[in-house]
Amino acid sequence: MKRISAIILAILSCFVLVFASGCKIKDEVIIAAPDGAPVLALYSIMDSGNAVGDKTVGYKVYKGAANIGTAIASGDADIAVMPVNLAAKLYNAGQDIKLLSVNIFGVLYMVGKTELNDMSDLNGKVVVTIGKGGTPDLSLKYILNAKGFEYVDGETAVEGKVAINYVNATTEADQLVKSGKADYAILGEPAATDSCNKLGFKIVMDIQKEWNAIVGENAFTQAGIVVGKKIYSDEKFCNDLVAKLQNNAEYTKEHAAEVKEVIASKGSALTVDFTAEIIERCNLGCKRASENKEIIENYFKAILESQPAFIGGKLPDEGFYL
Repeated sequence: MKRISAIILAILSCFVLVFASGCKIKDEVIIAAPDGAPVLALYSIMDSGNAVGDKTVGYKVYKGAANIGTAIASGDADIAVMPVNLAAKLYNAGQDIKLLSVNIFGVLYMVGKTELNDMSDLNGKVVVTIGKGGTPDLSLKYILNAKGFEYVDGETAVEGKVAINYVNATTEADQLVKSGKADYAILGEPAATDSCNKLGFKIVMDIQKEWNAIVGENAFTQAGIVVGKKIYSDEKFCNDLVAKLQNNAEYTKEHAAEVKEVIASKGSALTVDFTAEIIERCNLGCKRASENKEIIENYFKAILESQPAFIGGKLPDEGFYL
C-alpha cells in the first residue's frame, strides 16, 4: 500500500513539474469601456479568446463615459476606451495615464425627420445633443463656429440661430424629435441607425465628415485606448495589444451577425442587430498614438480654439503619447 501511495505521489509530482514549467497562469487585465461603439473597438479580442500575449482580458462596460476616468484612476480598470479629449484633460490634471492608440474616428450623425439641403437650414431649428460638454456638443459647436453660424443653449427655436438642447439619453432625444419639440438630434452609432429604423428618422449629416472638411482628413480622432502605469510600463503587452487590434475593423464587419451576442456576454446592453453597414459607420481603426501625434494634436488644437476646458486648457505634452 505504501509503495502504491509513493508511486501515485511521484506521478502527481511529475504533473506538477510539467504544469509549472509549461503552463503559466495568465495575469488578468481589466478594460473599461462605455457601452456602444467603444465596446466594438475591442471586438476582435472579445471574440478570439479574450487574451493578449500572456495576459487574459476582462471587461467592465459602463452605461456612459462619465465613470470611465474614475475607473482607471481608482485601479478598478487597467485600460480604458475613452474620448481622447477626456484622456488629455485627465493627463493635464496630473493623472498618470498615456494614450496608446486611437480606435474610433467618429460615430456621430445628425438624424431627423426632414432632410437638410444646407447647413443654413439649421437656423431657427432645435438640435438635441446628449450631455452638455460632451463630444456631440463640442463637435456641433465647433462646426457651427467654423461655418459662421450662431447658436444658443435652449429648448425653443430662435430665429436666425441654432438652438441646442441637452438631454441625458438617446431615448429622450428620440422622443423630442418624434414629438416635434426638437427638429434634429446628434446620436452616435449604433443608436443613430436604430432610431432611424424604429422611428423613421433619416441621417441628415455626417458629423465627422463636416469636421474633417474643416480640420483635415482623418482628423476626428474621437476615442482611443488609454493605459495606466502598470500597463504602459509593459512595452511588450502594449505592442501585443495594438497588433491584436490592427484588423479589428474588418474582423468586426466580417462577423457582424455575431456581434450583439458576443458583446452582450461581456456586459453590453445594446440590442441592435448589427450589420456591416452599421459597423462601417462606426469608423473603427487602430492607430498608434506616438506615430500619429500630429493628427491627434490637430484634433486637440481645434478643441483648444473653441472649448479649451474640454482638454484641460492646453495641449498635452510628449509624455501623453505612447
